Amino acid sequence: MKHRYLFLMITAALLTGCFDNTSYTSTDSETKTDESKDKEDGGKDKDKDEDEDKEGSDGTKPEQVVRLSPSDINILDTHKVSFAVPGMQAGTAQALADITANFGDVSVDSKLGVMTLDASPKGTQNDTASISTSKKASNANYQFTIAYSIDKQRYKVSGYAVPYFKDDNEQLVKRFTKMNEDGSLLEGDEQYLSANDQPWACIQDASTDLIWQVPSVAGEFAYDATYYWGDRIVNHRDFTQAACGLAKDCNSDNLKAYANQIALCGNSDWRLPTSAEWKTILDNKMFDDKKRQPPIDLAFFPYVDANYDEAYWTNRFTQYPDGHDAKGSSDDWQGSNALVGDAHVMWMSSDFDDIRIPPRSTNEPHFTLLVRGKTIADKSDNTKDGITETLENEVNKDSDEDENWTARFIKIGSYGQALRDQQVAEWSCTSDTFYRADMPNTQILWQRLDNDQPMSFSDAEQYVKDINANTLCGRNDWRLPNENELKSLLINRVSYGIPDTLGAGYRSSVLDDTVVEYDSYYWTSTPSSYYPDTKHMAVAFQTEFSESSAVANEKTARVRLISTSSIQP
Repeated sequence: MKHRYLFLMITAALLTGCFDNTSYTSTDSETKTDESKDKEDGGKDKDKDEDEDKEGSDGTKPEQVVRLSPSDINILDTHKVSFAVPGMQAGTAQALADITANFGDVSVDSKLGVMTLDASPKGTQNDTASISTSKKASNANYQFTIAYSIDKQRYKVSGYAVPYFKDDNEQLVKRFTKMNEDGSLLEGDEQYLSANDQPWACIQDASTDLIWQVPSVAGEFAYDATYYWGDRIVNHRDFTQAACGLAKDCNSDNLKAYANQIALCGNSDWRLPTSAEWKTILDNKMFDDKKRQPPIDLAFFPYVDANYDEAYWTNRFTQYPDGHDAKGSSDDWQGSNALVGDAHVMWMSSDFDDIRIPPRSTNEPHFTLLVRGKTIADKSDNTKDGITETLENEVNKDSDEDENWTARFIKIGSYGQALRDQQVAEWSCTSDTFYRADMPNTQILWQRLDNDQPMSFSDAEQYVKDINANTLCGRNDWRLPNENELKSLLINRVSYGIPDTLGAGYRSSVLDDTVVEYDSYYWTSTPSSYYPDTKHMAVAFQTEFSESSAVANEKTARVRLISTSSIQP
């Protein structure tokens, strides 16, 4: 506790009973500016105004300006602060008057000599007061200015009331922290300056543990740069070409790669945000249609206002049938079709969270912000449970399936999109279309393996949770395949003159991450029929005679995960 604050409290306590405990409240709707007060005075003698710098004949004194440091301010709640009132003594407590503030509600505890500012007061109808004050506070860069009079002395006090939040332990924590491009935090008072005075590269949001890239005036992360989604490089014919400051094609994959290459803000795991992550920083209280302000706190995310009512990409890929060209061609990269695909966007408008808003074609140029940190996943509303229909194995007597892998599989990028270049050496998932004729509404995705080490069944279950936490290929419904599903990757061929022999397929092409050797078992989710509590079925991926066996849960086997979901035919 500050010495001055303590002194005032002791003094006020000793004098309790001599003075009343009076509270003063000033709402921003009641605040009068100096200019408006001049107008009310009817344009009184200017000579009198000029003499205000001197002590007047009536004993008035020059205005005292007090700038509070962060250490002078006590945090009471997420949007409420207090401080010892400069100039207030017990003997003058009741003489404090003419309180004005640029935002929020101000009250004074005369016994303690403490002033409280509520920067987000609750309104009586539709929370109007809170909405208005939130915008005013943000527009003022959260710097409050409170003026008041004590006897014939006028005071003007300023300081900062930035947003806080309550963590899981109900402790108040400063929500937003500004970061330099090298990952260091802006020092001291630099945290409170505007972007014009002290630019920053990223914002760390303590409420979600996410770090956001912030738009800049110019350069690679310029606020007005536009990008195609993912790895797309050709614009939709109804739109202009994307334009950005990158030395490569203007798409979100290249922007992400550049941010990771330079370790933007000290991190190399940048990505497109999910819709759920966007919603953690968008707030309709900040939206102002008349002033063309987007639903975001411009005090921490500057320059987004220039993109009012424009779209920003999310990581969520889809194929939206109603958005396709009426006569779309599957090889037309300038159209809107199943090959190009669509991705969801966030509009900088009041309806940003309207789930009915359709996605946009990935070859349209839109704005982009990057994020890093533990993913806040979108809900998967089209997940399908394990496939129980019999999946007949592909028959290939000549063992040449590697030459024609594109007839069955599609390489998928990190957000779930079909990659433009299907000959790339690195991809995230593989779409299996072999059963599309029998199941036209089902998408089968296989994980591209990042771990070929055997693990126990319980470790495999934990591995599933870890993969879903990172929304691999835009999905968080990854699971261990059932026995029927996993065996569908085996090829029916002839071995040693014996027909209908199953063996691992596509070993030198799209499934070259499979460990193929004797008793190379992969876990399934299917329990053993004889020992369902202690054993699960595992499929051996061998060159021939591949079959299933019941494996004890504490034994080890490898893992390849599957995701099955509903799609439009």
